[in-house]
Amino acid sequence: MKTVADLTPTRRDLLRFGGMGLALAGVDGVVPRSFGSTGYKAKPRGTAKNVIYYEISGAIAHTESFDFKETAGTPKDLDIRKVRDNLYLSHLLFPRLEKHMDKLAIVRSMLSHEEVHFRGQYYVQTGRQLNLAFAREIPAVGSVMALELEQRRRPQDTFPSYMSFNLDKAFPGALSTGFLHPRFSVVDINPDSAVKGMALDEKAIQLLEERWRLLSELRTAEHARVAKLGREMATYGDFYENAHRLLSDSRWPAAFQIAEEDRTRYGNTPVGISCILARNVLAQDAGTHYIHICHPGWDHHVYIWDRSKPSHHYKLCEEFDPAFASLLEDLARTPSKTEPGKSLLDETLVVAMGEFGRTPGALNNMDGRDHHNKVFPALFAGAGVKGGLIAGASDKDGEKVAETGWHRKEQPRIENVVATMFSALGIDWSKEIRNTPSGRAYPYVDSLGPAGWIPTDDITTIYG
Repeated sequence: MKTVADLTPTRRDLLRFGGMGLALAGVDGVVPRSFGSTGYKAKPRGTAKNVIYYEISGAIAHTESFDFKETAGTPKDLDIRKVRDNLYLSHLLFPRLEKHMDKLAIVRSMLSHEEVHFRGQYYVQTGRQLNLAFAREIPAVGSVMALELEQRRRPQDTFPSYMSFNLDKAFPGALSTGFLHPRFSVVDINPDSAVKGMALDEKAIQLLEERWRLLSELRTAEHARVAKLGREMATYGDFYENAHRLLSDSRWPAAFQIAEEDRTRYGNTPVGISCILARNVLAQDAGTHYIHICHPGWDHHVYIWDRSKPSHHYKLCEEFDPAFASLLEDLARTPSKTEPGKSLLDETLVVAMGEFGRTPGALNNMDGRDHHNKVFPALFAGAGVKGGLIAGASDKDGEKVAETGWHRKEQPRIENVVATMFSALGIDWSKEIRNTPSGRAYPYVDSLGPAGWIPTDDITTIYG
């Protein structure tokens, strides 16, 4: 006789499909939030319902991609073509994406505080520099968005507000909610495991509901005792509650159904599957509004353009091009479920960038490119972004900034990308939370850079 354990995913299975970002969720207690203002006068645009952040993790070589410069290290086979004024792109590396550059605005003047991967990828997820003194209390940006978007959740919304795909492959992993409640955690999905099946048959659903009824009665009976055990037990309770709601919602398994045609178009790679699932999740309109996609492996200090090696930029671009281009295509042709006449791309801000760039000029002594944080590009599409726009510029070698591309003399940074995402979602990013465990105010966008004040504006030039 089969039991519910035979027919339904166990907690271990669910963690294999995708875990909540709880690795650092160790701050005792969940503090009541006290909000204030940093004093900056933010004007959120509110043009987006959703944000997709595509992390080119490990850093793409910007001078051979979206800020092309012919240098001593440029491969001879890239087949560079002029797409439009001041935009040259490799037809070899980006044959699909070059057809969609009219959807993208490129900011070519980004600056990062960081120049090592762990810190840089932490910076991408949190929007601030790593400070070990209070890192445990710092939430991921997606968790702050989930906090802000909670009031917009509808009774029928069962999907988590914040999801990610492949984020376990990033150096820091999927970061926690910090001092925020665990219910704002990311659900990080492993694309290789997730597509193996999420659907339950009728018998399994009956057994699941019976087991859930018994568990609920036990939790009620034990509530007083369990409440004394602290935040960790509350975290487990939230996990089980969310898992039950998802498994009971037919839209959840539907989001993980992938047609063979889509596998082919997106490239049938982990990042291609991640992009399909991101599209599917948003198309279900079930409560998810911030998705982080991690595309790892770009850290080619050695043999960056050597096809004889196991990993190189040719291979990674062959993964990126069909996945990202297909994502833009499908978002643009998928109708919005709530806004007649609009597409998913109309209501979704898409951002793609690495944590920094790679050294321009000649290759290093190992035929690779090293880390370069002084200038690199970011891509934006959807939600009112003006396609075909290029803002900012690097110098002739792609080494330093020549034009910042917005109203500030300072270069835009990750903080400004975070502000742009908050703004698109209609979130006032000038807020701060003041009663944190450390006693240090937590601004949504931190104006304290490594050498003093930095601007916290959103990047409005991407809208033309």
